[in-house]
Amino acid sequence: MTPDPAFPPAEFVRATVERILASSNFSASERNRRFLRYIVDETLDGRADRIKGYSVGVAVFNRDTSFDPQLDPIVRIEASRLRRSLDYYYIAEGKDDEICITIPKGSYVPVFTPKDATSQPADTSSMSSLGQTLDVAVQADAPAGSTHQVQYPSPRPDRTRLWLSVFGTALLAALLVPGLLWYTGALPWLTADTEAARPHGPAVVVTLLQEGDAEAMRLHLGPGLTREIIAALTRHRDLYVFGADTSLTATGENRAESLAQRLSADYVLSGTISTTPDRIRLLVSLIDGRTGRHLWSHPFESPFVPAQIVDTRAEIARRVVDSLARPYGVIYDDKLAGLTTKSPERFSSYECLLLFYADWRRTGSSAGPATRDCLERATAKDPAYADAWAALALVYADIVRFGVQSDPLPFDPLERALELAQRAVTLSPDAPLGYQALHLAFWLRRDVEQSFAAARAGLARDPNNPELLADLGGRLCLRGEFAEGLPLLTEAFFRNPGQSTFYRLGFFVADYMGGRYQDALDEALKIDLPENRFTQIARATAYAQLGRSEEAAAAIRLLLKADPGYGERVVADLQARNVAPEIIRALVEGLRKAGLDIPKAGT
Repeated sequence: MTPDPAFPPAEFVRATVERILASSNFSASERNRRFLRYIVDETLDGRADRIKGYSVGVAVFNRDTSFDPQLDPIVRIEASRLRRSLDYYYIAEGKDDEICITIPKGSYVPVFTPKDATSQPADTSSMSSLGQTLDVAVQADAPAGSTHQVQYPSPRPDRTRLWLSVFGTALLAALLVPGLLWYTGALPWLTADTEAARPHGPAVVVTLLQEGDAEAMRLHLGPGLTREIIAALTRHRDLYVFGADTSLTATGENRAESLAQRLSADYVLSGTISTTPDRIRLLVSLIDGRTGRHLWSHPFESPFVPAQIVDTRAEIARRVVDSLARPYGVIYDDKLAGLTTKSPERFSSYECLLLFYADWRRTGSSAGPATRDCLERATAKDPAYADAWAALALVYADIVRFGVQSDPLPFDPLERALELAQRAVTLSPDAPLGYQALHLAFWLRRDVEQSFAAARAGLARDPNNPELLADLGGRLCLRGEFAEGLPLLTEAFFRNPGQSTFYRLGFFVADYMGGRYQDALDEALKIDLPENRFTQIARATAYAQLGRSEEAAAAIRLLLKADPGYGERVVADLQARNVAPEIIRALVEGLRKAGLDIPKAGT
C-alpha cells in the first residue's frame, strides 16, 4: 500500500508522544500514560483494528481474561480522562506542536492530525473559545485559508525548550539553595515574617511511615508512600506542606510530637504500612500538632501486585489525601469547628473560604450575606488568593441559579460571577475551583459549550476532583449525553460518597429517559432536599409513570406550595437550565400525568 503522504512518520509521532509525556502540562496518571503509549504503538504498528475496550483493559489496566467492558467501565472512564489531559496539553504547551494526537469519542484509536492554519485539534474545539477567555492564543504557521503539504522534520531538540530548561534549572537552584540553608541551620526557623508568607491554610507535616513487616521493608514502602502522600498534599494550595527531607529525617518514638513542636505544624500525619500475600494495608492517624489531640485514624487497603507497586502507592496516597484535604475532609471539619467561637468579621481569608464551603454544601440555596461579605473582605485584603475569588464568583452565580437575593445589588450578579471566575483562573491556572466557577457562570449564561470546556479544563488539571466530576457529569446528563455523563457521576460518588445528593438528579434523568421508572424513583427518593423544586419534579414524574397517582399528587402539592404558579413557567425554567428539549418534553408529560396544569403552548 502506498503510504499516505499526510500521515506523520512513526518516529515523528513517537517523539511527539515523548514530548507530551515529559510536559508538566500533561496531567495524567501513570496508567493513562501507558494507555497513550499502547494505543499509539498499536496504531503505528498497523494493529489499530485490535484496539478495543477488551484489549485495552487486559493490556493496560491488568484486567484478567474474564474482563467485560460492558460491566466494568474502567476503559471508558480512563479514556475520558486521557482525552481531557490531551485537551489541556494542546491548550497550553502543545498549541504550537506540528501534529495533534487525539482520541475521538466512540473509539480508542488515536488520530494524528497535522496542525496547519486551518485545523484545530479534533475533540478540542470546545476548548478554543475557553482558550480565548483565558487569553490562550492558538498560533498558526500559515495564513488562514491556505493549503500546503505538511513537512515533518526529523525529531530534534527544541532550542527554545533547551534555553527554557537551562533557565528553569537556574531558577530552581535559586529557590532550593535558601531552602537547603534553612534546613541545615544556616537560616533561622520560621519567624513571624515567614509565617505570613505561608499559604492561607494550616501547616501539615507527614512523618516517615513505618514498615510493619519484612516485605514492606524490602520494597521500601514507607519512604515511597511517604513521598507520594506529601506530593499529593502539595496539590492542595491552601495547605503548607513540609517537604520530604524534613519528614524522612525525623526518627525516634516521639518524632511526630517533636516535629510538630519544632515546625509549629498544625497537623501531623503518621502511620504504619504492612503487607499480606495479596494486600497492602496502611493505617494512618492525624493529630493536632499544637495540642497532641488525636483527630482521626483510618485503614486503607489495596490489592498487592508487586509489578504494579508504583500505581498502588499513588492510588493509596490519593485516597488518604482525599480524606484529609479536600473540602469536607478531616482537616476542613476540624478547622470549621473552630469557627463557632469567632466572629466572621475576624475571619482570615482561609476561614472565609471554609465558611463558603459550609454554605456550598447545602446545595439548593445560595450562600448568605455573611459569607458573601466575608469573601469580599478576603479578596480586598488578599487579592492574590485565587480560591477566594472563585468562591465569591460561585456565591454571585448562585444568586442567579436559585433566584434568592437578600439585598439589592448595583450590578448584574451573573456578569460579576463571570468576571470573578475569569480572574480566579488567571491568578491560578491550575486550581480547580476557578474552573468550577467558570463552568457554572457559562452554564447560567446558557453558553453550554464554553461551560463544558471550562469543566474539562479543570478536570485536566485535577482529574479526581469530585465536585467538578459531579458538576460536569450531572449537567451532561441534563443535556442527554449519558454516555459521558454517567461515568463521571459514578466516579464522583465513588471518590466522595458524601457528595450532595442533589447530583443524583443526573442518575434520575438517565433512568427516567430509559423508561426505568422504578429506578428513577429510587434515585429521586435519595435526594434529601425536599424544598428544592427539582426534587419534587423528579418524584412526581416517576410516581406518575408508575401509576402511583396519590403520591404523585402529593409531590405536586409540595411543588406548588413553594411556587404556586410554577405550572405556567415550567418549560421556560427547564429551558433556562439548558435541559435538552426531548427531556423537557418527557418531564412535562410526566408532570401533566401527575396533575400539574401546564399550558399547551410552547410544549
